[in-house]
Amino acid sequence: MPRVNGNSLLVVPESDLTWFAHFTHFHHYPAMSRKLPLTPLNSHVVLGKPDEGPVLSASESPSLILLFGYMDARPAHLQKYVDGLHTEFPTATLVLIKSFSNFFWSTNDSLESVLMPVVDVLKSHATLNDSGILVHILSNGGGFNYMTFHRLLEKLAIQGSLKATPSALILDSTPGDGGLDSSIRFAAPSSPIFRLLAIPPISLLYGIFYAINTIRGNTPIFDQLRATLFSPDVLPTILDSKGGVKATPRMYVYSKVDKIADPAKIKAHIEEAERKGFDVRVEIYETTSHVGHARKDPERYWGAVRALWKDVATKPLMSSL
Repeated sequence: MPRVNGNSLLVVPESDLTWFAHFTHFHHYPAMSRKLPLTPLNSHVVLGKPDEGPVLSASESPSLILLFGYMDARPAHLQKYVDGLHTEFPTATLVLIKSFSNFFWSTNDSLESVLMPVVDVLKSHATLNDSGILVHILSNGGGFNYMTFHRLLEKLAIQGSLKATPSALILDSTPGDGGLDSSIRFAAPSSPIFRLLAIPPISLLYGIFYAINTIRGNTPIFDQLRATLFSPDVLPTILDSKGGVKATPRMYVYSKVDKIADPAKIKAHIEEAERKGFDVRVEIYETTSHVGHARKDPERYWGAVRALWKDVATKPLMSSL
């Protein structure tokens, strides 16, 4: 066998190379692109702008992606979603919105203030033509930030909305309220001893939050989330909602054995969305963990994301979103 600088050089037959070329072509393995450069705008918002290059049309890629991360996610885990979206849509600008458990103890004003950089990105995007927007929400934590952002856009009433703009919504492992039980599964340590010790304070905090929310006269938070996700105005005043519920196709992704987001609640939301006339797609996994679908079966997960955008971009546009 030939050797180069003392290392073995593997000689691959041309027939094997031909097979590999056909395999990668038909299974959509995109060429490896550079990592998306990320710039923190504040503690919650990170902006990813691709290198200068040819911009794809809306039929090929959204020009803007809003990724609402799940609560207290490790940076390395969120990076996997950033990398996956950048691989599928390498020319899109991406905004990552992080979610933290202090959400439950923060005032509405503080929650909205950290999302203002996202508003600024949307304002600049509203001046572009033929630009598509993909909103990708991970878990209930991402849903809570999206709910806050949705309310903020309604209050600001930004002028200059995008007309006839392709848009899509991905709901990964949300909305699924498992009550106190799911809160314990989410927050308690895995060690049996420490888990047992953690249950009382978690239960106490859970009760305090709901008591304060009730005293303030607020609707229960999961009721707010479910109602927000039924709004045809995916990005109020940014995307024109004259197209109604059909204008922004949505894809639900969830697992039958999710211990955090109750799959029965997600299924109920799907059924209600279909009754209301939304354009719905569903990806149900049999054995994956909470927000573990992309990790367990990346080809299926990103293939579904790709197919969703292809359907969105090629469908006739209703007067807009």
